[in-house]
Amino acid sequence: MNWLERRSRRGLGREAAERVSAGCYGAIVAASTLAGTSELPAGKLTLLVVATNLVYYGTHVFAYSIGDADLEHQHLHRIAAHHARVGAPMISAAFLPLIVALVLEALGVDHQRATNIGVFTAAGLLVVVALPGAYLHGVRGWGLVWITLLIAALTGVLVVAKVWLTH
Repeated sequence: MNWLERRSRRGLGREAAERVSAGCYGAIVAASTLAGTSELPAGKLTLLVVATNLVYYGTHVFAYSIGDADLEHQHLHRIAAHHARVGAPMISAAFLPLIVALVLEALGVDHQRATNIGVFTAAGLLVVVALPGAYLHGVRGWGLVWITLLIAALTGVLVVAKVWLTH
């Protein structure tokens, strides 16, 4: 029995569910920010991705903090600190595709192609984050296949819409 099977028997706790959610959200934000921005130079692209993801992360922490059902038993600053820590995968998931695009560009890959590879990295990261979350919820077999296809379709729709609207 592997670690994922052992973990799925215990269930997906509240913090783990929030981490999965934040990681998925971060990957989607990264894909949508990178998509259609290939005309921006690397410096402006970096600023755009960093600013966008920090705003989304701050909004995520704020929303989870004020929406927390346990407000009566803790001070708001402790709840916000908890959600900032638990929501941290959003930041790491959001910056990985940007780093991939910048490294590829530094290695001589065309800026547009590097940005597109960054978008595909974000889509792949979304699958890598979402599938274990689905597995921990007991989804197996064809259910995982359908979730993978749904994730790919949603990411594709987002990327196509962003590129279409920005060109």
